[in-house]
Amino acid sequence: MGFQRVKDILDQGMAAWEKQNGKADLSNHGPTFSWTTKAALLAASGHNKRLIQPELIGNGGDKTNLVIDLRTGIASPALRMPKGGPFIPDDQVQEIVDWINQGCPD
Repeated sequence: MGFQRVKDILDQGMAAWEKQNGKADLSNHGPTFSWTTKAALLAASGHNKRLIQPELIGNGGDKTNLVIDLRTGIASPALRMPKGGPFIPDDQVQEIVDWINQGCPD
């Protein structure tokens, strides 16, 4: 699996959220919040937290802020993303974990 599959999962998750909730305004996540390209995703931060911490690439995908946010939420109280759902299915989140653990291949 490569980046395009990860992008598709995130894009589909956002599309499902927007279908249920209306147009999303992601500007409050921060200026680098993006997954339009692999480089953008690897450099992305949301609410001043790196989505994929570089030291976790290769072994630790389940500990990245991106995955924690998609599974349970980071903030206190925990707020799973996308806020209020619908949420990305667990098997698709696992695909993202596997991609990160594989070193984020193209």
